[in-house]
Amino acid sequence: MVLMVQGHLAAITMLHVEIASKTGLLAVFPAVGLTFTRYARHLANRWTSSAFFGICTFLADAAMHESHYPGEYTEAALTGFGAFLFSVAVSYTPLGKQIDRLSEHFLHHPQAAAGEP
Repeated sequence: MVLMVQGHLAAITMLHVEIASKTGLLAVFPAVGLTFTRYARHLANRWTSSAFFGICTFLADAAMHESHYPGEYTEAALTGFGAFLFSVAVSYTPLGKQIDRLSEHFLHHPQAAAGEP
């Protein structure tokens, strides 16, 4: 949202909030969907999940509105990169550690947990 108003936080309107909310939902749906597949284990790594979320955010931002900066995808690229950095930063906080503990069961194979070879 900060990029949409080019740093002028007082210029944020409800339209900006609506666009940012739609962009965020569109960005997170692929990750949520992926958690229900056998590929969810790839999201257990902080770098992989952050990169995936950054790419999804880039695509969602590019689809939701045009750039307010020179270049067709400049704002989407900056937003995606910001989402990547924010995701990596959160992964090092206590909240990130809790999320890591919740995702650990994706790393174990069901056969090995049941005691089968």
